[in-house]
Amino acid sequence: MTKLIFFLLSLSLQMSLCKSTENQTEDISNAVHIIKASDMVIDTTWQEKTIKTNSEWKKILTPEQYHITREQGTEKPFSSPLYEVHDEGYYLCISCKNPLFHSSTKFNSGTGWPSFYAPYFSRSVHVSMDDSHGMVRDEISCARCDAHLGHVFNDGPKPTGLRYCMDGFAMEFVSEKQALKSSKSKVVFAAGCFWCMEAIFEKIKGVHNVISGYAGGKEKNPSYDQVGSGATGHAEAIEVEYDPAIISFKDLVRVFFASQDPTQVNGQGPDHGTQYRSIAFYSNDGEKKIIEDYIDSLTKSGKFKKLIASELLPVSKFWKAEDYHQDYVKNHPENPYVQHESIPRMKRALEQLKDLVQ
Repeated sequence: MTKLIFFLLSLSLQMSLCKSTENQTEDISNAVHIIKASDMVIDTTWQEKTIKTNSEWKKILTPEQYHITREQGTEKPFSSPLYEVHDEGYYLCISCKNPLFHSSTKFNSGTGWPSFYAPYFSRSVHVSMDDSHGMVRDEISCARCDAHLGHVFNDGPKPTGLRYCMDGFAMEFVSEKQALKSSKSKVVFAAGCFWCMEAIFEKIKGVHNVISGYAGGKEKNPSYDQVGSGATGHAEAIEVEYDPAIISFKDLVRVFFASQDPTQVNGQGPDHGTQYRSIAFYSNDGEKKIIEDYIDSLTKSGKFKKLIASELLPVSKFWKAEDYHQDYVKNHPENPYVQHESIPRMKRALEQLKDLVQ
């Protein structure tokens, strides 16, 4: 009997922490925020924040959604249909569609609010202090549009020990199946001359578009000459837009390493300098682990006598290069560099990737 009383008191405390009784929304409708459209894109590549005025938010959000996300409101426990959703898929911000959580980290906390033990990727959520209502709590908001989502507590399950206690009406759900059908994801790689890299990735199945540009530094909107000086911190890079239903991120990592000598430090072939260094950019911890595991497998394979020199960096702002750099190999087959470096390098890479070539 004592254990039962303790459990009920504990559950009541958890529920009171997760809500603000003074700020609850009344009579929240039972509209199910589950996306069934076939054109939903799970975008982890965004660079700019979504900023709107209060009047603009009111035009695209219901009164309940606006109260929760823009006025730090809290829904009643067990009122959101998302609390009972157990399908595989993604939980997106209701305001800007930023992917916040994946079903693989969802768990039943018994509180009445959808709960997760980890965000989907590094730019899903932002944590700040909330000292309202006589309590000090860690508030969770969307990292892209600053929408209020809920709070996080240190009483969650392993491996993080965290409980992200979310307002279901601040999110919407898209199933794994629908997301894979429609998603166009992006990844950024750097490995020497971007002319060569672009030409290789354009031959890979599931790749929709490849853009040559610059990444890895802090200089805004750099020029080719500035990057070439080695002073910007940027490297020549490519942004690859692909369909994950056709080709996986892991296979693209394989293409990345097959397209270069990953043991060469600050250069690739005849091109030398930090602007030609090898970098694999990742958008979340899952992508980072895929890259790390692939490097580990390459190291254990004994294929290379030297250590892998490729850097692993979180994705940063990608700056598109000047127009004349786009599709350079295709448009300038007579160029001596293209003939003696780009095309031979492309052929060497594609020879290793016959199962992935279009």
